[in-house]
Amino acid sequence: MLVQKDSIVSLRYVIKDNSGEIIEDIMNNEPIKYLHGSGNILPSLESALEGLHAGANKTFTIHDGQLNSPLHFDIIVDEIRKATIEEINSGRPDQKECGPGCCC
Repeated sequence: MLVQKDSIVSLRYVIKDNSGEIIEDIMNNEPIKYLHGSGNILPSLESALEGLHAGANKTFTIHDGQLNSPLHFDIIVDEIRKATIEEINSGRPDQKECGPGCCC
């Protein structure tokens, strides 16, 4: 399965600023989960993830009008699955599946 609208995506990442300083690093933590296409993450980040498969590693930079400066991401997609009707209606992953870093 690929990252696409109405899929639940589990991923880990490192975010760096323009000088290379780490802003956030969850590579060695539980992955976060979000409902792709629900608008819960930056639109440019969602676009960069579109079409990736489970196990994919990707490095990219996003420039978003909501950000003061570009952010550099190293991402690993751990898992992708089809969202349930309940998850689509609520706009987020099932709460009992969420871990400590969930985007809910």
